[in-house]
Amino acid sequence: MKNVMGVIYTGENDAKLRELTLTRAIAALPVGGRYRVIDFLLSSMVNGGIKNVGVITQKNYSSLMDHIGSGREWDLHGKQGLVMLPPFLTRENMGVYSGLLDALKSNSTYLRLSRQEYIVLTNSHTIYNMDYTDALKYHVEKGADVTVRAKIFPDLDAIRDSLHGSVPTKEQIAEAVRRAVAEINEKLPSYKRIRSYKIRESAFEKTTTQKIKRFGDNMKDE
Repeated sequence: MKNVMGVIYTGENDAKLRELTLTRAIAALPVGGRYRVIDFLLSSMVNGGIKNVGVITQKNYSSLMDHIGSGREWDLHGKQGLVMLPPFLTRENMGVYSGLLDALKSNSTYLRLSRQEYIVLTNSHTIYNMDYTDALKYHVEKGADVTVRAKIFPDLDAIRDSLHGSVPTKEQIAEAVRRAVAEINEKLPSYKRIRSYKIRESAFEKTTTQKIKRFGDNMKDE
């Protein structure tokens, strides 16, 4: 993937994380006591052959820059390897991005001067390992301007609300899962739809029950 560059946007809204992101960006949050969130994103890109990566920062990025350093840990310390892109003042940019598109516009010079033809763009609030090769192949074959890769998850908040804050029975959880699967299948083409599944207590029932029980306890306190 020599003809592909990577861009990581680290300016997401961190309101839900509260105290965790008071002094650091989401991308710099520790994972498992050894890694940071951005480690997974950089590793996926480098393992896929991407050698030019730009990291767009927004706020609280001091610890993020300290962690990444020159990019040597990912073999990105050469010329046009890792580029940190903090917000800067111009006539059009007040130093704070209003969102992803504003950040890309403000860094358009960096994008234009890059030698690569394609860009892999990702945010920094999701932990995953991904091989971008298939996505690039699909993108080129379709001749698309933009290709989006996403995964649909059940809406746990909707499941919780449907149970009215009470501690659910196994039957209620099973019914909630069936509704969630049906909702997901409506958004997928027929060949990708979920046709069979198994509810595992350790994977879904226990976690969801605990969450809904806490919700019910909070309702009682009120």
